[in-house]
Amino acid sequence: MLTVDGCLARRRALQEHFQEHDLLLISQPQHIFYLSGFLTRPTELAGQGLNFLLIDGAGECRLLADNMSEAATQHAHVDHVDIWTWYDSMHPAEARLAAAAEALSRLLYNHYAKLAQVAVERAHLPLAAREVLAVAQADDLGPALRQMRRRKYEDELACIRRAIAAAEAGHQAARTNIRAGITEMDLYVEVQAAITRAAGEPIVMMGDFAAGERSGRVGGPPTDNVLQPGDLMIFDLFPRIGGYRADIANTLCAGQPTQEQRDHLAVLQAALQAGEATLRPGVTAAEVYAAGREPIAAAGLGDAFPHHAGHGLGLGHPEPPFLVPESQEILQAGDVVTLEPGAYRRGWGGARIEHNYLITETGYQRLSNHQIGL
Repeated sequence: MLTVDGCLARRRALQEHFQEHDLLLISQPQHIFYLSGFLTRPTELAGQGLNFLLIDGAGECRLLADNMSEAATQHAHVDHVDIWTWYDSMHPAEARLAAAAEALSRLLYNHYAKLAQVAVERAHLPLAAREVLAVAQADDLGPALRQMRRRKYEDELACIRRAIAAAEAGHQAARTNIRAGITEMDLYVEVQAAITRAAGEPIVMMGDFAAGERSGRVGGPPTDNVLQPGDLMIFDLFPRIGGYRADIANTLCAGQPTQEQRDHLAVLQAALQAGEATLRPGVTAAEVYAAGREPIAAAGLGDAFPHHAGHGLGLGHPEPPFLVPESQEILQAGDVVTLEPGAYRRGWGGARIEHNYLITETGYQRLSNHQIGL
């Protein structure tokens, strides 16, 4: 989980961007977590609400949450917690998000209505709060938060490493259970169970689980497709665990791989190594993409590589920097990025592999250690 020191440091860094402001209002759940450690999980009823973080000019931090989220507030690193009742299990409740906006409006009117300069997340602020805030004059927190999230703090890296370790357990489960005759959905269940056990908590499992002909179409969610002998299956696992993402991939064969399949994967391994050679501060995202694409194109598979070479990773997925052909985003120390070369041939099958990396002051540190190979 995020630490007190990490949350305080991020709040101070955000206030440096808005030194003249009387109030910063944060409403996106991932940013509330980023700045306070308050986490509502999407596997629980608490995760379906709308909560708010308010930071005044003196740095005092207030969390506004509904009663369904009250238990989670015990882990919030804030100065004040205000709980309002949405549903008490005895009386009918109005629409939850509308009620949250009304609760925010009341809090703003009672505590902050006379403040002169306010910054908000413009793309996420409820309409019901805008009249109280005179939001037409409010500045936007969004760009500053987006830029701040690039450079990961130590407590964030601990969360990411934990998510990666759990995802690695999922890849081991895939390797153990893949065989001809099993369905994509059955493999998904085995992988999710392994990740859940490793994480020690309910998780939101997302990923690509595509086998056989479906693997030649980049990927997709699991289906009742039955694996045939020699089928390739893409396992691209990107669960959210404790608020942060892992995103690691491998491709396995249901049986003994052919030499053609081995050669195909070897091209992707060369692409991964070429991308790794560019990972250091000051390199553009476009340069990383070009390096990763070159071995794939040299093997005559350029048209079979239709997507990015990787992307940033953290609270979201994908997030900056985007390793795409026209991006001039510059890698910086503290970025966590993926490299994910893939090549897909309709009617034959496809493969993708992926590792996660921390950009350091002098190069990179690979964060993931799952086994790559068919």
